[in-house]
Amino acid sequence: MSNKTNVMEIGRRYFYGIRRRKNYRKALAYLKPAAEKGYVHAQYLLAFAYAHGLGTGKDPKKAVRWYRPAARKGHPGAIFNLALAYEKGHGVQPNERQAFSLYKKGANLGDPAAQCNLGVAYLDGVGTKRNLQLGIRWIKRAAKRGDARSQYNLGLAYLEGEGLKQNHTLGRYWLKRAAAKEHGRASAVLSSLHRTN
Repeated sequence: MSNKTNVMEIGRRYFYGIRRRKNYRKALAYLKPAAEKGYVHAQYLLAFAYAHGLGTGKDPKKAVRWYRPAARKGHPGAIFNLALAYEKGHGVQPNERQAFSLYKKGANLGDPAAQCNLGVAYLDGVGTKRNLQLGIRWIKRAAKRGDARSQYNLGLAYLEGEGLKQNHTLGRYWLKRAAAKEHGRASAVLSSLHRTN
């Protein structure tokens, strides 16, 4: 095991609380040198810590600085979070096209969260031309992989007949799957459907 790997492993254990008490401040002391040496997962965890203020103050610009190299190397979490930063304008100027491009990259790598956001971008025409068929296709992929937001969106699409043939049975099916994962809006829609029946 190399020194870089040892430093990364110790930082990872503190970050996740593996075989030691979770301690973000200590984790960052190990993760930062590993990130500087190019360890991709260290770059991602360091960015995540800056984005959420874990063991350090919140700093969206530093988060983006560390998401970028990890995203270039294909880390799905870094790609997704960098896309989100561009979509919301956290630490960078908002750029819907850049967010769309990154969601597409993450979706093609099989990340369900990126697939969901890519599907929504196609449905709403954000960062790209509106395309209901592609939007539904990506949301279906993510829903089948267990993404609760996609299951909720797919359930609504079936109920409303948006981008596919209206089907209340399938709408309820997908909403129930999302609600089982404690998706609040899915539960609320199901409750309102029960009240109207």
